[in-house]
Amino acid sequence: MARKRLFRAIAPRAAASLLAISFAMSATAYAQDSADDSDDADAKVIIVTAQKRSQNILDVPVAISAISQDTLQAAQIDRFTELTAVSPSLTITTSGNRNQNPIFLRGIGTFSFSTAAEPAVLVMIDDVPLLLPGQSIGNFADVARIEVLRGPQGTLFGKSASAGVISIVSQAPSKTLTGFVEASVTDDEEYRTQAAISGPIDANGGFRVSGFYNNFNGFLRNLQTGNMLGQEEAWGLRGRFDYTFGKVDVQLTADYSEFFDNGGDNTYRQVDRVRANGTPGNQQLNLTGITPGPTNRNVRINNEAVNDSKQLLLSSRISVDLDFATLTSITSLQNWKYLAQNDQDLQPTPDIFQDSTYDTTTVTQELRLTSPTDGDFDYIVGAYFADGETDRSFVRTATAPPLRQNWDSNAKIRNYAAFVQLGYDLSPKTLVSLGARVNRERIGVEFDDRRPGQQAIFRGADAETAFTGKLALQHFFDNGLMAFASIATGYKGQAYDISSGFNQRRADNPIRSESSVAYEIGLKGQAFDNMAQFQLIGFWTDYDDYQSQGINTELEVAQFELVNVGKLRTRGIELETTLNPAEGLTIFASGAYVDATIRQFPNSECYFGQTVEQGCVRNPASGLFSQDLAGAQLNNSPDFKFNLGFNFETPIASGVELVTNGNFTWQDDIFFDLRGNPRTRQGAYGLANASIGLQGDDKNWQVSLFVNNLFDQDYVTQIIDDTSTRVDPFIILQQIPRNASRFFGARVRLGF
Repeated sequence: MARKRLFRAIAPRAAASLLAISFAMSATAYAQDSADDSDDADAKVIIVTAQKRSQNILDVPVAISAISQDTLQAAQIDRFTELTAVSPSLTITTSGNRNQNPIFLRGIGTFSFSTAAEPAVLVMIDDVPLLLPGQSIGNFADVARIEVLRGPQGTLFGKSASAGVISIVSQAPSKTLTGFVEASVTDDEEYRTQAAISGPIDANGGFRVSGFYNNFNGFLRNLQTGNMLGQEEAWGLRGRFDYTFGKVDVQLTADYSEFFDNGGDNTYRQVDRVRANGTPGNQQLNLTGITPGPTNRNVRINNEAVNDSKQLLLSSRISVDLDFATLTSITSLQNWKYLAQNDQDLQPTPDIFQDSTYDTTTVTQELRLTSPTDGDFDYIVGAYFADGETDRSFVRTATAPPLRQNWDSNAKIRNYAAFVQLGYDLSPKTLVSLGARVNRERIGVEFDDRRPGQQAIFRGADAETAFTGKLALQHFFDNGLMAFASIATGYKGQAYDISSGFNQRRADNPIRSESSVAYEIGLKGQAFDNMAQFQLIGFWTDYDDYQSQGINTELEVAQFELVNVGKLRTRGIELETTLNPAEGLTIFASGAYVDATIRQFPNSECYFGQTVEQGCVRNPASGLFSQDLAGAQLNNSPDFKFNLGFNFETPIASGVELVTNGNFTWQDDIFFDLRGNPRTRQGAYGLANASIGLQGDDKNWQVSLFVNNLFDQDYVTQIIDDTSTRVDPFIILQQIPRNASRFFGARVRLGF
């Protein structure tokens, strides 16, 4: 590709259906990583590392999904943003800037323009935490499984896990020489290839090298240039080396990737040309060839977007067997460079254009001592250090002087933490665990405003210490079921709002830290003679000082900035199941009912056109209008969401098997605007993906045909009300994903 400049009525019935089936999600395919010599029953065990040690997923007192490669294939998931199809409590809001695609679990996440506000959902790759959310928006190449831990996980994973953790686990070196090459093509001109080779070096260790290359022609049309938008070119290489020196295990990993695309532009969903009083409006917009609406895939712009991302991740994991415990050291160095350019006015004339660069470097070090679990008492004791620095420059050119920006910033963060988790067997079947973490964090900022006539440098520094803890009780019944209950506290550190309009007031007053208290009860186990596994979780979490992008209406002149929402509450029920009813058939399903609401937010800004009857009232002291959002639903958090999928393999000839898989995801309606703007409503929708093919009984080759969005369901991943006193009447914008249109493809895989 040339690089151009580029729950309501249905909820109870659906939940009842899932409960009646009584299945739980996630795949059995990668249990063999730790069960090579086990029998058939043991082969169904799913091993996870949710508590920093290898455990059966049914033994862990945590709400966790383990999504395997089989599940990813059944749902046709190739990118991080598509993970929402198989994780009902997970939502992702997309935009034209990769670093402003917030990740939400159970309705909780962090959307911020600031480079100093860390996400509430921590993303990890092979035990290495990523600093910024934009670093995670990539491909799932050569992945063994993905673990999604829901709810606050601050005790073991720190301050960036106040809403949960997404842990990506890559494939390990194989014990025999293996390899594969895979290629796919679609009818909308996407070409994807990936390959890997792995094997032993000698009896003590092995290697794995993998790579991928993707090229996509785009799916939106720029009528001004004739080019397609949403074009993508990406490639990456990854190498891993594992070796054992006596009682010392060494794992070295190097990962480098580049992603380039010219997508992320909004399209017009609604443009009103006549005001309520009958006079013309929005006549300045050039809509030649464009029909605004939910299916609009045309734009007319003079500057096409550029998203250019380069990331390097180096890590080492060294484990020493001390007989009484294992000492583990995890060290990482990560660097992410990102260029984002986009046309903000969506017009063919140069009006508003943004250019932003990011350069992030992070060093992390974790040490932990992990005891065996074969006695009445076990423990994990550890220490963690992270040093991160992000440079960002931002230039906005505009014909309207108030919109012009030119600034450079540097954000520093240094984090020290110590943590402990203790486990004790109250009886052979009843266990209690207690965890605690102390976190000390220092943050700093330097902001250089470079606008002519307004040059100034603002600096700030602050520090904070916080404690988090967790108490869990679990009991194993004679029938194989495990029940647990837990209480945990969460914490997300204070942050500077480094964005346009930054001044010394912001430098002296970082956004307050966010805290939470979470309660969970759960039931896990097997059923139907071990053919089925399930997890049923109930949760209730209260958040204080939730950090969210908004408008500070308490200032004399209201400003768009990061603010603390008073109090939130998220509660609900989650069900995850997997069933093996016949040889070669795996059915997986999951569903979640999430009630995520605002408990206290008295001075939120009003959306444009909101009336007094709709809750927008004037503050007599400031003269500004605001609304009280207490009781409102959180944005981009469906009340109900579920998915149902299957994998089926059966012999049809000598050495040949038929393989089919599919997945269906449905979600309730949502509002994209935290303020409850009804013009940002996305209705309920469902998506179906499927494939059929042939493969060798040794799994060394496969040929398949697949379809994404089988029923050609339109949907969007963001709706923005761009209406204001400057542009009246209504202008509604939307982000349309590539998967909002049906496409077909073919895939070939050859291996040895």
